Amino acid sequence: MSVLLNVCGLILSTQTIPDITLIQFYQQYYYCDIQVLDQEDTPPLAPQYPISAYFPNIRQWWPVFTIDQVGSASYKRIIQHGIKPGLILPNEYFNIRNYYKAKKAVSEGAIPLALYESRQPHYFASKATFSTAIGLRPLGAFTTTGWDNNLNLQPAGTYIVQNQNNNTLPLPTREILDRSHYFYHAQQNTEQGNGYQVIVNPSTSISLDNIRYPKLGIAWTFNDIDYLSTPEQIQTNAFGYLFIILSTVVIPLDFILPRTYPDVLRFFGSSISWISLLLGGILLLIFIVSIFRKVRSHGAD
Repeated sequence: MSVLLNVCGLILSTQTIPDITLIQFYQQYYYCDIQVLDQEDTPPLAPQYPISAYFPNIRQWWPVFTIDQVGSASYKRIIQHGIKPGLILPNEYFNIRNYYKAKKAVSEGAIPLALYESRQPHYFASKATFSTAIGLRPLGAFTTTGWDNNLNLQPAGTYIVQNQNNNTLPLPTREILDRSHYFYHAQQNTEQGNGYQVIVNPSTSISLDNIRYPKLGIAWTFNDIDYLSTPEQIQTNAFGYLFIILSTVVIPLDFILPRTYPDVLRFFGSSISWISLLLGGILLLIFIVSIFRKVRSHGAD
């Protein structure tokens, strides 16, 4: 069921009513309110231009590419001009060819972004840990399903939001700061609009002026261990580094088991936790027995 909205004077039809956070973003960055309308009294109007075009601001943007566009004419043009584009990592386990394409792109300056799925938010931590282990450490999250009111409940960092199905109201084309989160609007291959946008797979004809990088960095929690990926390094504790090293075991397991790598990695992490607990218990028992034996030997003397 569609919903009619009055967005700053524009009558739009969406599949959902915007949540309070998105409404606040429009109030803060577009200086206007959003109202739900009665469908019987108000016919929907299709805006002639993207919503952002009605709210002028300095046009700035950052290019992002999908793995299949690495090596394309547009990608090469971006790299040749010394620009570091974003690279959306494949959602599931990817083949050797795509892995080397991604590694080559990162060596050329591309910045990895891990996909975030609102239906399976816990998978993001698995993907981020695995990607870090194979040298593709993400510096942001990318989602294609539009704004989700759970996004600002996720760990701190940069979240790039693309409205791929156009069923929800897009984010304002601004750099949105909400507590410890940065949110950015993403759009597919466009030269329209204004404000700050992330453009996915830009065309070869797009002007390379006004490139501006977003704030980079992303945090996640995997098996109760916190990770923070910054442009400089990955920050975690000793167990976190151990998980990063050992998580590469999912590569052969992915071929053997009928499970995707986030499932395997979560199972692997849980198994390691139980093994660590068991080993700790055994060591504690040995320690107690040794103390008891030492006390008995001193008593005999």
